[in-house]
Amino acid sequence: MQRVIIRFLHSLHDHGRGELAAGGVDLAAALDAETIDEATQTTVTCLLESWHRNAVLDLAGPPLLFHLAAARWGANLLYRAACLVAYRNLEEKDIVRWLQRDAMPDNSDPAAHFSADLCLRHWASLYRMARALSEDDPLVKIMESIGASAPLAAPGMHRAVDPDHFIFRHEGLTQLFAERALELSDTTCLALPAVHQLVRSKFGSYAAELGRGLLTTEIAS
Repeated sequence: MQRVIIRFLHSLHDHGRGELAAGGVDLAAALDAETIDEATQTTVTCLLESWHRNAVLDLAGPPLLFHLAAARWGANLLYRAACLVAYRNLEEKDIVRWLQRDAMPDNSDPAAHFSADLCLRHWASLYRMARALSEDDPLVKIMESIGASAPLAAPGMHRAVDPDHFIFRHEGLTQLFAERALELSDTTCLALPAVHQLVRSKFGSYAAELGRGLLTTEIAS
């Protein structure tokens, strides 16, 4: 079971969807990423470091260093959430235990948010899968609260985000957020003042055309 997370991360990176073991899954063992052996943890770390080296090349603004603890937190969180979406047989208290057991390390550090996002960029897609199966499932509500605390994961969820969150003071993270919101047609995220202003400044007179009608006429206050 300890190698499942490695297969999950490889398939996530290569195909945009995480592969879990089929049939006969010991859900508790699958979820407990804290118990994976040292060799597996080292492999996971190497994967995350290599993804960061590539991702940071496309990031505008001040460069952000790799934050190992936050990257591991994001990987474990996404993996656990994927297990819970695939095998929905736990009560709310158990879902809370697995998904809200730890907060993002150094969550006031832009580097931590960017490193956690190496995996959490897939959070909205997983959320939509969970919601399609059952909008009333406690898992959906918990995933929404996590998306609010990790705003880079929010585009595509069509949920409100704190407009004063500090990530919007980093040029590259704001641009990353805006690009995703456009790609995923998330008008809620695009209406955020910092994001709206950035997109309009980038597109200029072509904002209406290139924004595909997703931008409001006025910037929200």
